[in-house]
Amino acid sequence: MRYLVVLLTCVLLNAFSVTSVAEDAAQSVFSTAQQAAAEGRYDDVISLLSSAIDGGSLSETDTAIAFSNRGIAYSLLKRYGLAVQDLNQAIRLNPEHPLTLNHLGILAEHVELNFAKAAAWYQKAVDLGYPASQVNLANLYRSGRGVERNDALAAQYLILAVQQNYDAALVALGEMYMDGTGVARNEQKGLELLREGVSRGVVTGNFYLGRAYEKGSALQKDYVKAMAHYRESAMQGHAPSQGALGYLYRKGLGAKRDFIEAAKWYGLASEQGDAIAANRLAWLLATCPIDEICDGNAALEYAGLAIKADRSASNLDTLAAAYARVGEFDRALSVVNEILALDDLSDAARRKYERRIDRYQNGIPFQI
Repeated sequence: MRYLVVLLTCVLLNAFSVTSVAEDAAQSVFSTAQQAAAEGRYDDVISLLSSAIDGGSLSETDTAIAFSNRGIAYSLLKRYGLAVQDLNQAIRLNPEHPLTLNHLGILAEHVELNFAKAAAWYQKAVDLGYPASQVNLANLYRSGRGVERNDALAAQYLILAVQQNYDAALVALGEMYMDGTGVARNEQKGLELLREGVSRGVVTGNFYLGRAYEKGSALQKDYVKAMAHYRESAMQGHAPSQGALGYLYRKGLGAKRDFIEAAKWYGLASEQGDAIAANRLAWLLATCPIDEICDGNAALEYAGLAIKADRSASNLDTLAAAYARVGEFDRALSVVNEILALDDLSDAARRKYERRIDRYQNGIPFQI
């Protein structure tokens, strides 16, 4: 949900500039509302735009803009019903207003979780050449949510957005070139796009550059540089970067091993719903590498978050360790037996989990 708030804020801060025919009075209202949005005063945005709408002095074009931006402000206050009502009114006044179409897609995707509906709204804006919707629709095609997965089409939309100098497309397209999905693999071009994205302030660019340094796939492996890039985006609230930074601290890669720092960054990522970080934090809390981060009850809580996202062998193993840490060995054994019933376990993994059985039967929690 934090991602949604950031996304909506960016939309609102750039929304008012779309008016080109406003009279001086209307332009003054829009400018004042934009300043209020920049300061996070969304109630004031709503009040200003409501007065302008109710005054009846706006042109039809500017009335549509006012409804659209008031709807975005309602979204930021999580008043989604009013947001959709305003956005639909804006569309009735101007069916080809791309920002409104895109925003209806954002709400459908991130609030309603109706990906097919989101794709339909984005497509309408894409047909008008709107770069934000090109990126949003590309992301749906990459994931196969609401549409049949099509990496090649996703890449085409991202290329169109890059050609319009839409910064957010740079990193997504760079990632595709790095991985060779939807386009011929070209790591050099991918790195150029990632670096260009970073230079333009795209937060996720540092994450993918960090990953390239960590994995040593397109760049010489360098954990210190990986950590530096992860930290840049982690400090800006990017959950996967926070989780990746926690992992490097956990393993002692790029810096001295520090379980407390690892737990801190895992925790920040987990608070944003990052299931991988939640599982890794739960594992630390359950297996107690140091006394300061030994907490079986908290481990159960975070393990539960990870399990909701994916009932995988790894996540189940963490849940079992958490049960064992709080002394519920029968439940720990039950979870391990669930793991052993999985069909896709390798022989080595099966032997590892069987050793867990021996520990828990003897009342011994797993310890790193």
